[in-house]
Amino acid sequence: MNLESLNSQQLQAVCHSDGPLMVVAGAGSGKTRVITCRIANLIKEKRFSPESILAITFTNKAAGEMKERVRNMLDLRGASPWVSTFHSFCLRILRKHISELGFSNDFAIYDTQDQLTLIKQCMKATETSTDAFPPKTLLNHIGGFKNNFLMPKDLNLDEMPYGHQLKAADLYPIYQAALKKNNALDFDDLLVLAGMLFQEAPSLRAYYNEKFQHILVDEFQDTNAVQYKLVRLLSESQKNICVVGDDDQSIYRWRGANIENILKFENDYPGTTVIKLEENYRSTQNILKAAGSVVKENRNRKDKTLWTQNEAGSPVLCYRAKDEIDESDFVCQKIQSLNSDEGFSLNDMAILYRTNAQSRVLEDVLRRYGLPYQVIGGLRFYERKEIKDVLAYMRVVLNPSDSVSLKRIINVPVRGIGKTSLEKIERYCRDKGVTLLEGLRDNAQARLTTSAAGKKISQFLQMVDELDATFRQGNPLELLTEVIDRSGYGEMLKKENTRESKGRIENLNELFSAVEQSIENGEDSLQEFLDSASLVADLDNLDDERGVLPLMTLHTCKGLEFSSVFVVGMENGLLPHASSMSEPEEYEEERRLCYVGFTRARKKLFVTHARQRRIYGNIFNYQPSDFLLSIPGEVMTREASGFNTGIELNGKKLSEGSSKTPSYKKYSDDAYSIETKDGTYSIGTKVLHAKFGSGIVLNLSGNEENLGLEVFFKAPYGKKKLSANHAKLIIL
Repeated sequence: MNLESLNSQQLQAVCHSDGPLMVVAGAGSGKTRVITCRIANLIKEKRFSPESILAITFTNKAAGEMKERVRNMLDLRGASPWVSTFHSFCLRILRKHISELGFSNDFAIYDTQDQLTLIKQCMKATETSTDAFPPKTLLNHIGGFKNNFLMPKDLNLDEMPYGHQLKAADLYPIYQAALKKNNALDFDDLLVLAGMLFQEAPSLRAYYNEKFQHILVDEFQDTNAVQYKLVRLLSESQKNICVVGDDDQSIYRWRGANIENILKFENDYPGTTVIKLEENYRSTQNILKAAGSVVKENRNRKDKTLWTQNEAGSPVLCYRAKDEIDESDFVCQKIQSLNSDEGFSLNDMAILYRTNAQSRVLEDVLRRYGLPYQVIGGLRFYERKEIKDVLAYMRVVLNPSDSVSLKRIINVPVRGIGKTSLEKIERYCRDKGVTLLEGLRDNAQARLTTSAAGKKISQFLQMVDELDATFRQGNPLELLTEVIDRSGYGEMLKKENTRESKGRIENLNELFSAVEQSIENGEDSLQEFLDSASLVADLDNLDDERGVLPLMTLHTCKGLEFSSVFVVGMENGLLPHASSMSEPEEYEEERRLCYVGFTRARKKLFVTHARQRRIYGNIFNYQPSDFLLSIPGEVMTREASGFNTGIELNGKKLSEGSSKTPSYKKYSDDAYSIETKDGTYSIGTKVLHAKFGSGIVLNLSGNEENLGLEVFFKAPYGKKKLSANHAKLIIL
């Protein structure tokens, strides 16, 4: 084991002896190396048994890599440290000791679908309407209770706000009883029950406190309440706890992660040694300065400044595009140039975006350029379930013989056409040699199913006929609208009201843009559009010796690094996302998300924003992200498409081909702001409404006499369309 290459801070963290230790490890500062070297040092130099060391991380991949590194350092052949994720560790403990909580050791682990089935059974038993209370929403709330280490007995129903959360709290004990009856745990239970076990069994807790002489926790900023509790219970006697993390990279608040865990650690563990790893080995000076300038404006963070001995490197290039297609063209041209002229491999570059829906246009343009790509952490746009479902409706209308598409949609959304009924009709179709649709139409006369199922089938066929009438009278865009409305698909996603369903709605909105662009390109028939969508899968499988370009969300990219990174869609409403702009804590997380994206880049960083985007089939004007205002002019150059010639930045005209400006200021052209008697409204303007509270302007329409505003307000109100003349808004 060679420690000579470690810097002084890294060496201090590795060689720290006893007592609580917090390593604040900035992006690219070598934290994984520090953790593995510390484990190896504890075993080789401090003479601790490998089995007395517990290291916890957040992904199986990270755990596997950590094990391998330690093994290679020490040439371990026998016992090894406990290195695992939180869930794996808890499962291991529960398999041994869960009988103390009244479960059998051979308990089952329910996945998401199993959970959904069980909560529906609980709802049926309690006569709870699935229309009024979507099961997925209730499960999300129950998961939230568990992430905060709250069992049913810990909840005060009288203090709960009326609605989904209250109903979830009401069903929580019934759901848990059903799990226990089935001798089953859901995924969150692995953490919660392990926590309960250590909390309620002092002798067991004492045993594991003695067993684990040293505990290390990676990515500590991503821990939730129950994970924090687990760590405290396991380390209460030894206090040899080492946590490694970076509050500037805490980006999973929506998943239960609590940034306060790393901020309060020193208070909960008196005598904590704090070591800051501030030397970055990954990025150029310019990239670091740009990233640091964005995140340092957050108030809720530990003070630190990353630095590097690396070269200054190229300035960050900021491109102002006309629209999302121009933006994608710019990105593809740069990628081609970096690949052919500078030798960057495609798999060492990455395109990062805030929402999955943004990938659609990028994918379209990448295919046009012949650049092979892979969507990481999600499906390609046309392979996403909601897209395939909606397109299946359109395919059935176009080709009634398409039984595969018909079978996909017949009970999506759920219509009460069960598996048994469908099997009877399919058997009839095989015997008669008719299509599935013909078999469905014959059902009433042939009486293949029960009268109740027959009624549901008749309603489904009526909907198909109505869609067919729309198809014959209109264009693909009108048909798409009718599919989402008449099928109930759009309503289903709205009722779910989960982060996942909101993302699916965004993808469907993006599908509107895809269809409209297809029409504008002269592909105005449904057949042409569907053919174009079908070809995507074939082209996506291209195998190119240059490698494959990764596309992913900013949430997915943490822990990765690339020579060149493109962060697209840097506009108010996208990054920062509209849903965060009126909530200070969420807004700070958006800054951290931006910081994470920037610090994935080693050599070159490109950021882009579009003046206009097509959303929901309509053109919206966007203002550049406020985060760009934080970046010093000396580390960033700017380019704009030709349409922008003549606009002013910082009082100086930006002409085509000109890129350098001393600093970045909001654009002042009329497309972004409209002056009224009450003040000037722009996209991003913060306002106050007497009923809805504070909000942020997402879009403008009309003129100063008749100005329409789309404003995003805090929950529970969300997006509202208002008239500036009648809404009596106060500009903040």
